[in-house]
Amino acid sequence: MKPTRIPAVLVAIALALLAASTVAAAQLKSPDDVKTVLRLIVQVSNDFKRQITNKNFKGVPREYMEFTEGADALRGVTKDEPAAFKSKVETRLQAALAAYKKVSDMSATTPDADKLMAELVNKAVPKMNAIFDLFPADLRPDPNAPAGGGRGLRDLQNKKQ
Repeated sequence: MKPTRIPAVLVAIALALLAASTVAAAQLKSPDDVKTVLRLIVQVSNDFKRQITNKNFKGVPREYMEFTEGADALRGVTKDEPAAFKSKVETRLQAALAAYKKVSDMSATTPDADKLMAELVNKAVPKMNAIFDLFPADLRPDPNAPAGGGRGLRDLQNKKQ
């Protein structure tokens, strides 16, 4: 094989692997449940914004707890997916949880809405969006979705029991 063809072969392999992972994600075992959980996660993120905007800093840790519940629910609805996909989800979940935890922790020590909002928008939300990028576009939530009050998560948990 000519040395100039090696990069082309590597690109072709990379594209094939990317297509395979996209196909795997598109064939989720519980797409409706995944869509529900992703929608709830974005709603909790929007609740973070609302708490910060209203300078209700004591409410931010509660939102973090709801975010962790959403993360647990996402783990639950993807538990039967291929290990490689679950690993990607888990890695991105851990990064998002750490970023939202930082915002939560800051809310107790930094009662500055501008700093909290900057941390949320510039660091936490992109980590959350990285999770969404793992899923087909038709399952991804509207980032401007109205707050749902967490009822959907409880309904999903009751459905699974």
